[in-house]
Amino acid sequence: MNVDFATNDQIRYVAQNMRQRDFEEFRAISHFDTRQQIAEALVVKYAPLRSVLCASDDQGPIAIGGIVGIRPGTSGGLFYATDRFPAVILPATRWIRRYMFPQLAREGTHRIEVISLAAYPEMHRWLRTLGFEAETGPMKNFGRDGEPFIQFARILDARKARAGAR
Repeated sequence: MNVDFATNDQIRYVAQNMRQRDFEEFRAISHFDTRQQIAEALVVKYAPLRSVLCASDDQGPIAIGGIVGIRPGTSGGLFYATDRFPAVILPATRWIRRYMFPQLAREGTHRIEVISLAAYPEMHRWLRTLGFEAETGPMKNFGRDGEPFIQFARILDARKARAGAR
């Protein structure tokens, strides 16, 4: 598995080929109806950010993920993948836990928030594996067509990480 800054083409490719449940999540929280529209919106919003990464292998891009600041010390998580995600789920999980979370804590992030369709148990299991905890039950009528979502958060010890980096 390779991890590098996501390019426009990678963001677009993964979005156009994302898993059905990922598409349903993005559609529910956007103004767009097609994969192409969502892909272009994701390129515009996330391609300029150096905090958005692509996981790929020798067959091409598989997943896009990133962390975007939303308040001081708090970031929101972004993630979507193709159906090939099982090919990199273990190294991606290790990489996030060993490198990404500690780096975010050293930079002062103490909280990462994500939302997920309530009817997406596969994603919820992975989020829990990454150390996220559900903070809400299903939030009714959260999506544009009334889809319920659940908010998860991962708490990082930014003070300890910064002190250890000195």
